[in-house]
Amino acid sequence: MTRIRRNLIRALLSGDKSYWQLIRFQDDSLPKFEEELNNLLTEGIVSTHDHHFSLTDKGIAIAAEEHLSAYVSPVCDACHGKTILLKGPHENWSKQFQEITKDRPKAIKDYDQGYVITEDTIRRVTLIHRFGDLENKDILIVGDDDLTSLALGITGLPRKVKVLEVDKRLVEYINKKAESLGFKNISAELYDVQNPFREELCKSFDVFITDPVETIDGITLFLSRCVEGLRGEDSTGYFGLTHLESSRKKWYAIQKRLLEMGFVITDIIRDFHEYDLDAEDLLTQGFRVVTEAPVNVGAPDVYFYTSDYYRVYAVQELKPLITGTVVLSDELYYDDEAFVTAER
Repeated sequence: MTRIRRNLIRALLSGDKSYWQLIRFQDDSLPKFEEELNNLLTEGIVSTHDHHFSLTDKGIAIAAEEHLSAYVSPVCDACHGKTILLKGPHENWSKQFQEITKDRPKAIKDYDQGYVITEDTIRRVTLIHRFGDLENKDILIVGDDDLTSLALGITGLPRKVKVLEVDKRLVEYINKKAESLGFKNISAELYDVQNPFREELCKSFDVFITDPVETIDGITLFLSRCVEGLRGEDSTGYFGLTHLESSRKKWYAIQKRLLEMGFVITDIIRDFHEYDLDAEDLLTQGFRVVTEAPVNVGAPDVYFYTSDYYRVYAVQELKPLITGTVVLSDELYYDDEAFVTAER
């Protein structure tokens, strides 16, 4: 029995689940998930009714034969496995951030945008604070649709925050908000990752934050640009990576490239980010997570799209794997595993 099949059966032993809930109970890419779910339906192990899935008598019998029991989550109810509790000053940061970003621009798929829930943006900042990468640091953000720069500004702790962003709406929004809130150490400028950094940005930062595209070449490009901005040994970086659109083989390739650049991976926190994706867009704009599902799945009833959070540390002089100008194509942004960020 495959790992993904075992995990789906364990989840269904504890009760009916929606398609979107089942995604959270498995540990593989979305293409593999949909393939296995379709197999379970075809083999009569699972049935579906009213947008929910349940085990058939055959499925229950197979579970008994395989000595499978209903999965009961051991994940902490307080932090939800994210290792960070928003309390004291961190809770105040969260409240302030939610208030000042109520009028944020809508995410658009043109730039592979999707916002994490506001609490997770603050958890991100709090995690960076936990690891000593916040106070009096110069921080580079490549792509800031989550508005992490403004969350950093609320803390008052970084020395400087520079945002490089391809979306003109976000550049204008961040700069106007920073000015109105008196965040003099925060600035954003228009930047296209196709281009290398201008000289004054190179080797100027202690920490990078990015949420890159998830093709191998795409994430290599994003991380290489971030490397251009770091001062070198003892610098750190933070980025999210899903398993839904990045198979473990892709993880292997990405981690090899991180090592080649001069980083060691110090932390990976599973499901650290939950994304608040627009349900209507998902259902109406042809995203593969819906169009290639085995049945009509209905609107999401949970935050199904998550990413794990990486922290990397520079143990030596850093080396970008991609330099110079790069001409982007769709292949840099999307591959066969892109089920939520691409249409078909």
